[in-house]
Amino acid sequence: MFHAVQAAEVARRIGINSHPSVTQFAEAVSLFAPLGWAMCGNWHQEGTIRVLHRAAKGASAEELDQAIADVWNSDNLFLLQHAATPIRRWSNSHYPFKQTLWDRVSLIDKAIQHHLAGAYEASIPIILAQIDGLSLDLTGQSFFSKANPDPFLDDETLAGMEMNLPVVRRLFSENVKESGSFGLVSRHGVLHGRDLGYATRVNSTKTIVLVAALAEYFPRVADDAGARLRRLHEESVAGSQALDESGRLVDDRQVPELLNAAYDFDSAYLNAVLIGSNPFNAHRTLNDMAMKYSLDPGAFTVSQDDIGCWWHYTLPSGQTLGYAARPTASVTRRHPDVWRWDFPSQPKAPPWTHMDGWRSDDTFPRSPNWERDPVI
Repeated sequence: MFHAVQAAEVARRIGINSHPSVTQFAEAVSLFAPLGWAMCGNWHQEGTIRVLHRAAKGASAEELDQAIADVWNSDNLFLLQHAATPIRRWSNSHYPFKQTLWDRVSLIDKAIQHHLAGAYEASIPIILAQIDGLSLDLTGQSFFSKANPDPFLDDETLAGMEMNLPVVRRLFSENVKESGSFGLVSRHGVLHGRDLGYATRVNSTKTIVLVAALAEYFPRVADDAGARLRRLHEESVAGSQALDESGRLVDDRQVPELLNAAYDFDSAYLNAVLIGSNPFNAHRTLNDMAMKYSLDPGAFTVSQDDIGCWWHYTLPSGQTLGYAARPTASVTRRHPDVWRWDFPSQPKAPPWTHMDGWRSDDTFPRSPNWERDPVI
C-alpha cells in the first residue's frame, strides 16, 4: 500500500506543500498508476485535483484516462512538449555518452511532435524504443524487462514513490501473446506487432508522461553511468601519444574539466570587463574554477598585469593548454581579446608582449584541443 508518510516527506523535499495535498498525491498515485499513468513532480496540480474529484464521483477507468489525457494535452501542454528536456542536463562527465542522451531526446521530441499532430501510431513506438535504449544504457537492463532488478523506488522524487513506477512498469511490460486490437500500453504488444489498437491519444500521452517520470527518477543513475564510462575511457587512453583525425589528443585526461573551467573563467572575465565594478582577481577566480571541476589549483600557472591576465595548465599527457585575455583593443566590439595556447611547451609571456605560439579566438579553428566538443 502507498505510504502517506513517504509522500509527505518527498513532497516536503521538492517543495509541494499544498494543491494538491499530500493525501491527494497519495490518492492520485494509488488511482492513476494502475491505469499506466506515472506520477512525477511535473503533474498539473489543479488538473490532478479535478480528476480526483471525478474519480470520487464514480468515473470509470476509461473516463479517468480521458480526463488525465485532457489535462496533459491542455493545462500541462508545455510540460508535455518538454517531457524529455531534463535529460539534456544529465551526465556532464563524458561527452560521447552525453551526446547519446541528447540524440535520444531529439528523437523523443520528434515523437512528441507526432503526438501533437495526432500520429499516435508513430509517437508511441518511437518513445517506447527510446525508453528501452535509455534504460539499457543506464542500468544494463530494459525498463520493460521482467529481469530488471531495479525496484524503481527512492526517497527523493515523486516518480520513485512506492506503488508508482513499479506498478506502471508492469502494465508497460505486459506480454501480448496473440494478435488483436487491445488498445494496451504494452511495449511488447506495440513493438512486436501484436496489438493493432495501440495508437490512441491516451496511450501516447501515457508514454510521454512515463518519459517525464523517468527523467525525474534517473538523473543520479545517469551521472554515475557517465562517470563510469569516463573512467573506463581514461584508463584506455592513458599514456597514448596518438592524435585523432582532428589533431586532438587521444589521451584527453582532464581536458573536459579544463575546458569547462576555462569556459567559466572566460565568462567571469567577460562580466568583469563589461559590467564589473571591482577589479578582476584571476588567481581567486581560477582557484574557484579548479575546485569546481576537481582540478589541482596548484597545477595552474597564473599571471596578471595592468593589461590583462593569462594562465596555463599542463595535462597528464604532457600537453599544455593556456588562456590569455585583456580588455579589447578593437574599436568594433566590446568583448575582450582572447588567445589560446596548445603546445607541449609552456608559454613564457602573454600574447600582448610575445605573440609566438598564442592563437587568437578571432582565428577559427582556435586549435585542436580547444575545439573539442564541450561538456555542458
